[in-house]
Amino acid sequence: MSFADLGRPFVIAHRGGSLQVPEHTMEGYRVAVGQGLDVIEQDVSTLADGGLGVMHDGTVDRMTTSSGNVADHTSVSWKQLGIDASVTLGGGWPDGLRPPLFEEVLTEFGNRVLLCAEAKSIDAMGPMIAALERRGVSRASVLLQSFALADCRLARSRGWDVIWLGSTDIARAAADGIGWIGPEAGHVSSTVCTAAHAAGIEVACYTVNRRHQRDAVIADGVDAIFSDDPLYIAGDAGRRASDLFARQVWLPGMLPDTGRGRFYPDDSSWGFDVSDTVTSTLMGFLAPPDPETFTLHLDVRVEQTCADSRRCCGSVFLSTDDHPYRPTSGPSPGADGYLFLLRGDGTLDVHRVVEGVATTLASSTGRTAPTTGTYVQLRITVTGSEVSFTRTDTPSETLTVADTTYRPVPVVHLGSAFAGVRFKNVVFA
Repeated sequence: MSFADLGRPFVIAHRGGSLQVPEHTMEGYRVAVGQGLDVIEQDVSTLADGGLGVMHDGTVDRMTTSSGNVADHTSVSWKQLGIDASVTLGGGWPDGLRPPLFEEVLTEFGNRVLLCAEAKSIDAMGPMIAALERRGVSRASVLLQSFALADCRLARSRGWDVIWLGSTDIARAAADGIGWIGPEAGHVSSTVCTAAHAAGIEVACYTVNRRHQRDAVIADGVDAIFSDDPLYIAGDAGRRASDLFARQVWLPGMLPDTGRGRFYPDDSSWGFDVSDTVTSTLMGFLAPPDPETFTLHLDVRVEQTCADSRRCCGSVFLSTDDHPYRPTSGPSPGADGYLFLLRGDGTLDVHRVVEGVATTLASSTGRTAPTTGTYVQLRITVTGSEVSFTRTDTPSETLTVADTTYRPVPVVHLGSAFAGVRFKNVVFA
């Protein structure tokens, strides 16, 4: 396998796909490879004894149960660090995972999958190349990376392909024989890509986790995309018509609009703890079979925590695409669709959302407040001419609105406001 064999654009599993797996762990890499991902990324730093540790940060504080600088560890102490996956990621991952050494990655994955390794510390590129050569890893199966031009020059002098991260200096890259530039996604444009291609240079951008962003950079002409959620970005994850919350693992496209929520093993649900704000999460893996006409069933549990029970609510936002919905930070550009609320006093609301701003279309009287600790069964129906919102428990209540502003609305966001809210049995029919 080689990078030359991949179609363009291809997706790079950033940190192994850190929104679904514990980042930069052998276990996470194995899952990524098992999912069929072609390229996995490593961040590599030099340790005190000359070994090479794989971790994104310059300290071990965020990813492990210890603290201190990466550079102060030896290869021995590195393997004694523990990664508390249930804290850093949540879900069904075991605790006690350990950060890998670069040599371990090369032993298991070298010449088996494509590697995209970044020199994270200023003295890492030379030892990385030495390790690759010592292990006999094919140059065709590796893309090195660095923000430092000196590192990129070193890689090229040794015959390795390299991405000059953060740069759009096409003339400098061409003069030094650097075959890739790696700008941030916000700095990608069709002008940059066209000029790079004219100079024989390819473009890899970072970090893209939503499909509307992916579509934009692909239209500009990028050749590769770094993503923390590579299956979702690649489009290879099967869209599902029901939740898998009982599995207690993150699924492709479960992205934080404002927060990511967590799983609740006591009743196999997912949702949000009590909060003093409004929170929303994209459910990218979840989609109706027919996005023009469908019914969504779900069970919602709202824990009232504020004096004004109308402020406490669970929400469902059906949108035209996966722009984030962030109502607490002002308008959310690109977020268009319909918002459905179950309030703490039992009131049902239907809103039209235009560029992230919600306008009320209908509201019920809220005859029966949800009982704390119990689930309310809800049904949302979208047809070509109207939307309806039904509370199906006793007494049944339905809001129906004639509105054709947005079709289709295939994308689901679940949220909460000023309350603990849980969701389960989310099913499209």
